[in-house]
Amino acid sequence: MEFPSIYKYFYFTFSAVPVILLGWLQITKSALVVLFQYWNRKAIYDKVFFLLLFLQLILSGFSWFQYEVTFYDSPETVYISPKWNFFFILISLLNFFFLGFWKSSWTRIWFFSTQIMMLIILLWGSLEPVRYFFDFIDVTEIKYRYTFYTFVLISVSTFLSGFLTFQDEDKRFDMQ
Repeated sequence: MEFPSIYKYFYFTFSAVPVILLGWLQITKSALVVLFQYWNRKAIYDKVFFLLLFLQLILSGFSWFQYEVTFYDSPETVYISPKWNFFFILISLLNFFFLGFWKSSWTRIWFFSTQIMMLIILLWGSLEPVRYFFDFIDVTEIKYRYTFYTFVLISVSTFLSGFLTFQDEDKRFDMQ
């Protein structure tokens, strides 16, 4: 008696897959159209700022350091992220969503305070890497990867781009 109901269940499940995929395709297409229209309404400073915020978010998730370890006469490279990685990812994520899609007077304060705090921690972490970046490895064994330097460069560029974007908005909307 169980077999016919299981058969009907699997038949319905497999026949519903194309409908579900078409639904998700339609939702994705609608979202991309809305995002494209949103993108076209933005000024050039806003577009650059949006891209820099996105790059900062992506680079915050990568590993920034590497070191060599030897197992049975076979050297191996290990890539690690900073121990404060949650902070960099969270701040980058919140900045991307707050400032990429929504702007108000408090988001400016939020952006500058969090970005300055992140840059201070990056600078301080460069001076004291054991405290902020890693603590179980000898500092002389660690090599900074290009992703760390790129993240620092993108973070500074994002700060400057945010400043220029807000200056441009003030001129356009006579907020001075």
